[in-house]
Amino acid sequence: MESWVLRVEGMSCTGCAQRIGTVLHRVEGVSGVVADHTRGRVEVRVDPGTADRAVLVERIEAAGFRVIEQETTE
Repeated sequence: MESWVLRVEGMSCTGCAQRIGTVLHRVEGVSGVVADHTRGRVEVRVDPGTADRAVLVERIEAAGFRVIEQETTE
């Protein structure tokens, strides 16, 4: 398992963070999501062999937000 951290613009409230969590939990290979609207940060716990970072970004942006930075942590 890995954690992918995404910096996201447009999360202005708890509801926004919950929406991102709901959207990302539906993506194959995602086992956990922590979205923090106060920091503009989404940490996604993934199986790197199954999850696709481009799909995560696509889903977040389709929900009305903008991914501005990505990083991987162990």
